[in-house]
Amino acid sequence: MRKKIMTAVLGAVLAAGILSGCGKSGKPDTKLTIWTNMNAEVDTIQKYADEWGEQNGYEVEVIRQSPSVQQFAQAVKSDSGPDAVIGIPNDQLADYVNAGLTAEVPENLYTDSDFSDAAIQACYVDGKRYGAPLCVETTALFYNTDLVSGVPETWEELVEQAAESGGVQFDATSIYYDLGFVRACGGYIFNYQDGAYDTADIGLANDGAIQAYEFINDLCNKYGVITQDVTADIARSNFQNGKCAYYIGGPWDIDGFTSAGTSFGICEMPTFHGQPFVTPVGTQISFVSNESDSQEKTWELIMYLIDHGALDMYETGNRIPAKLADQILDEIQDNVYSQAFITQINCGEPMPTVSEMGQLWAIHTNNIRSMWSGEQTVEEAAQNMVRQLQEAIELMNSGR
Repeated sequence: MRKKIMTAVLGAVLAAGILSGCGKSGKPDTKLTIWTNMNAEVDTIQKYADEWGEQNGYEVEVIRQSPSVQQFAQAVKSDSGPDAVIGIPNDQLADYVNAGLTAEVPENLYTDSDFSDAAIQACYVDGKRYGAPLCVETTALFYNTDLVSGVPETWEELVEQAAESGGVQFDATSIYYDLGFVRACGGYIFNYQDGAYDTADIGLANDGAIQAYEFINDLCNKYGVITQDVTADIARSNFQNGKCAYYIGGPWDIDGFTSAGTSFGICEMPTFHGQPFVTPVGTQISFVSNESDSQEKTWELIMYLIDHGALDMYETGNRIPAKLADQILDEIQDNVYSQAFITQINCGEPMPTVSEMGQLWAIHTNNIRSMWSGEQTVEEAAQNMVRQLQEAIELMNSGR
């Protein structure tokens, strides 16, 4: 009888020991599952995950996945659910935070000043850090070297020159491309202060924003350097085929122009209204699930990739590192195109990391088009933009 009791006790102790090595989901805490939104970089991420895993006694599986919030919310409930997402556009972060799916970044995980300002700003939602910045990208000014001998220092001068040398092409209906004009004149999308956006404070119809939209209207109706039917694809095609002198684009355009034999250079944006031209900086960020039983180790893995994989990520997918020290690596400094984008990145800012930002895109485009067509004055277009955005936000929040 005593032997049976001892056997039972021993069995209970052994079972407790086994369970102590498991998280609340029953998944062994020596296995991490990582989702990534990146494509070309999957093998590179797996390489550094394996290196870190060997050093720390973990098995890490990296899975290519373009998750939605709903997908992620369902997946984290399962034993094989993701511990983290590595490399997701920062404009999606707020949706995960608002759904209660993300863990806050540990206070001493990294130092904000080690990264581009825009990349850090992109990691904050409502004043709290929820992501770690991996890579950054923005737009810059492409110019046709057969049509342009020298790039003017200001947008005001550039437009006059472009009117005689084939124009300047970009999707000027999109706030993504118009942000620099708006910000240079004192306009803004949502007021940003102390790490948080005030979505009730919209600055797209203040005096500065209206002045910026007057210039954008003139691009079409006074200077004729932009046509009413312009889209990003039309602009790209026109520049690629040598039909215009200037184009606003990103690193993603370089391979296409090179393959097509387009003669081009890239430089930072000219100033506008006497101010630096702020472009939107997109940041690939990483975050940890608040359902993960291995949050501390998952953050360690993310920082290992940031600290050791920057050059490989750059060479694999042309990803400019968010960490300032990596931006001056010889291989990156020697690339004149990358240097142009880095210069522009470090005077840029992210699109607001709030779910309400998603309501603006179509509203902005529609009002710019109606302004160009004469259906609205510049001031009416700006005021309608704000009114429609306020209504859309109110409707969105009423469903929460």
